[in-house]
Amino acid sequence: MALRRIAPDLPGALRRVADEVLADPPGVVRGTIVELADRSGTSASTVTRLAQYLGFAGYPALRVAVAASASVGGAWDERIRREFTADTELAEVARGLAAAQARAVRETLAALDLSALDAAAAAVAGARRVDVFGVSGSAIMAAELRMRLHGIGVPAWVSADVHEGLTAAALQTTGDVTVGISHRGGTRETLDVLRRAHERGATTVAVTGFPDAPIGRLADHVLTTVSQQTTFRDGPLAARHSELTVVEMLYVAVAQRTYDRTVRTMRATADAVRTHLEDA
Repeated sequence: MALRRIAPDLPGALRRVADEVLADPPGVVRGTIVELADRSGTSASTVTRLAQYLGFAGYPALRVAVAASASVGGAWDERIRREFTADTELAEVARGLAAAQARAVRETLAALDLSALDAAAAAVAGARRVDVFGVSGSAIMAAELRMRLHGIGVPAWVSADVHEGLTAAALQTTGDVTVGISHRGGTRETLDVLRRAHERGATTVAVTGFPDAPIGRLADHVLTTVSQQTTFRDGPLAARHSELTVVEMLYVAVAQRTYDRTVRTMRATADAVRTHLEDA
């Protein structure tokens, strides 16, 4: 649900309503606007403002969206711990991580703009060249996407150094694609690369947890991730599973659009490495 992603940045009263919605979605679905206002220590008008901030006409529409999100995302079990200490049993850590990672994947898929994904896949599938860029932890996901695309015959390159990224962007033109990965959407190096690629006429794609950040304004197509934080896994680190989910969706969508070539390429590459996979 998008609310989980934006809740930390909401002002005081709206944040309290958002926190109550996230803490007890079934209660929101069953209850009234007055009950939600009372539980969050706010007012009915504040609840309405949150609904409108999220793009809904009012509380009834918000309640329907919460019900749908809970249905897609499965049970909202907040009893599972996400706060770990030095004394937390590893079994409890395992349950917490499993819950957080599973929800990150479910909510990312539920919130993903499939029209934007389809448009990005069409651009990648027909591109003369695809450049993928990210720094620090995002460079890991950039390398993953490049590897997957390369494996199905898409001419893809990856850069983690800003000089390499800017050089690649400067050589792009209409018909090329640059994909920028940035969890918070404000990484200067990634923005510079996308901006240069855009100026050269290339199609730009952003993978980010904050589509309203600067990266969202630079990209032709924005693919949004939803992450689940725990102790020792905040921000970009917590976003890895949701970013990988978007990478996999884009990869599959491109593979579908290039189905015959993909099948031939996968057979050829599997045959090429077969002797290195066999037991001696």
